[in-house]
Amino acid sequence: MQILVLLNFAAALQGFFLTYLIAQNKPRDNRSWVLGLLTFVLSLSLLGGVYGLSGYYKVFPHFTNVADPLFLLYGPLLFVYIYVLTHNHLPKYYFLHALPFVIYVLAFIPLYLKSGEEKIQFVEAIFLNDHVPLKALLMQVGRVIHILIYIVVSLFFVRMYQQKIKDNFSDIEKISLEQAKRLLYLFLLMLLGALVAFVLGYFLSYSFSISNNIIGLFVGVLIYALAYSTWNKQHVHLGKANEKPSAPDLSEVKMTLAEEFDKQKGRRVFVLSEEQFHDFSKRLEQAVEQEKLFTENEISLAELSKKIAIQPYQLSELISRLYGESFFDFINRHRIEEIKSRLKDPESETFSLLGIAMDCGFNSKSSFNTAFKKFTGQTPSEYRRKERLRSTM
Repeated sequence: MQILVLLNFAAALQGFFLTYLIAQNKPRDNRSWVLGLLTFVLSLSLLGGVYGLSGYYKVFPHFTNVADPLFLLYGPLLFVYIYVLTHNHLPKYYFLHALPFVIYVLAFIPLYLKSGEEKIQFVEAIFLNDHVPLKALLMQVGRVIHILIYIVVSLFFVRMYQQKIKDNFSDIEKISLEQAKRLLYLFLLMLLGALVAFVLGYFLSYSFSISNNIIGLFVGVLIYALAYSTWNKQHVHLGKANEKPSAPDLSEVKMTLAEEFDKQKGRRVFVLSEEQFHDFSKRLEQAVEQEKLFTENEISLAELSKKIAIQPYQLSELISRLYGESFFDFINRHRIEEIKSRLKDPESETFSLLGIAMDCGFNSKSSFNTAFKKFTGQTPSEYRRKERLRSTM
């Protein structure tokens, strides 16, 4: 079982190093310190399992159960991190989410005040028993439910964020939360692994401490995933330190969560009069058909609304009523139609597909391919090949 100890100890060291990197990263905003704290808590909690299974509880008995309450911070810190990513500020009364952690610590004060010998007996009776006690199993199920609630709420915010950026931006690749979603799904995997490990520990013959170290392997995967994504982001920042941000900050978006709820439930309130609707429709048609503003790489709802002299919420309503789609789909559909039109021109043969796509407003090959497949059901190469065949017939 020492291999479990070594793996978890190595993951903990990696986590502490990652915490240091995040702390050194600039600017130090809310995202950085919440992510750093989450990484530190994950890393420190790993040492709890290592402490029990390695036998160091006999050498340092007064560290008994110090790391165990940290599991109750996983969910709150993950939720706060996702909230900051999707709202650009901390949630109100965020510190109240730590109440279960505080209550748990207070409940174990009698244990913390015991002598070293008594703590060693506690560890050997609970953590090193030949199977996971029923009380411990129920406690772990409660923890799983606690974290699961936060994950579900976090996924909800991610989903709303993704809809929000689709309603306001034409290029969402650089401001998406795909890495955050992967992190949430990894947490779900960890919860499943934790539940299986403790259930098997209850029915089979291995200790609570071994179960903790098995769960530690999943926590280690989370830490390495965080390390990978953070390291990649640092390289991006170093390479583009002097460039302007590639996409507008979401703080300029005025859509509130209440409006999002109404939208999700289908209760869209129309504020445009019939006269405004027809007038604004003509302005939008001119901007799209004649001026081809969709070819601007980073056109946003706010920018397009300024160009046609209406409010962003009015433009959002206009697109919804006219086309029944998000701003993101509206812009990219017109980009694809423009690309298809250009591919019918024999002179387009001298240009690459990516070159044409970039000239029509796309910022990357991946976003171009995804959009083209969505609106045509074909890859760009397949479409161009068929167009060549048609032109030769």
